[in-house]
Amino acid sequence: MPEIRSLTDLAEYAQDQLDRIARMQRELADCAGEGESPRRLVRARTGPGGALLDLRLHPDVLQLSTDGAAAEITAAIAAAQRDFGARADEIMAPILAVRPTEVSTAAIEQGVRRLDALTADLERLAHRHGLAD
Repeated sequence: MPEIRSLTDLAEYAQDQLDRIARMQRELADCAGEGESPRRLVRARTGPGGALLDLRLHPDVLQLSTDGAAAEITAAIAAAQRDFGARADEIMAPILAVRPTEVSTAAIEQGVRRLDALTADLERLAHRHGLAD
């Protein structure tokens, strides 16, 4: 954290942090994970919240049993979700100072609530002193 000597320094620091958080949110919204099944018969793309964005089936998957096809599909989606998690970690780690997959969901939610509260406090302070856009 830079040395803060005045309200203007604080406002500039706060704006920089808000910009970094907004950039992180945009990057996360655009992020996608990709995965492939063990037999390479299924490819999946997932996004935020584990949402399935795309699923590609090789024609040979139709030759599998229902359980075999389901296993291939599940494996591809799980691989894509793991890939998304790794990519999201890379995006969030510089802002949160930890990799979200290495801490509990409750700790992440608590950290996000603290960031939201800090953001609201800084925005109120900036508006009060005429430093906001």
